[in-house]
Amino acid sequence: MSKMMLVLMLMCLILRGCEQRPQECRDVIDVPREQGYTKFRGYPLDKQLDVYLCAMHVEPPDMGLADLIAERGDSAIPTVVEKLKTAEREIDQEDLIYLLEVMSDRGLLRGRKDVIADMSQVIDNMKITQVKQRSEERLKKIQIANGIKPFTYVP
Repeated sequence: MSKMMLVLMLMCLILRGCEQRPQECRDVIDVPREQGYTKFRGYPLDKQLDVYLCAMHVEPPDMGLADLIAERGDSAIPTVVEKLKTAEREIDQEDLIYLLEVMSDRGLLRGRKDVIADMSQVIDNMKITQVKQRSEERLKKIQIANGIKPFTYVP
């Protein structure tokens, strides 16, 4: 085997190792959109959230998956909020706040001061300035849309 072939194979393995996405994510983002969305709709909510977060980290991010999750209605809110509270990466928290914004736009957060308080607490703990600012802007939009005066959660 030539050195060039060996180098190419090694580069492929290295690049492929850095690009490891779960199969469920690849099944949604690496196929035509409608085919991926059909597959996505068949996943349980927990898996949908994992695939959604994965799909938000590709270029361009697939923000349409947030609409598919929001279609689940009120029953999805507790799981989304729990995922938000337990997400370790702030970028994932930001993406989950975007999902909650989509749910708010559908009227699903009306009267849900508990959800808004949980979001506020997560945002208050963010360290990355840009992520925190974007999340605060989304939170204010959600608060206004739901008739809740903006506030900051204080434990």
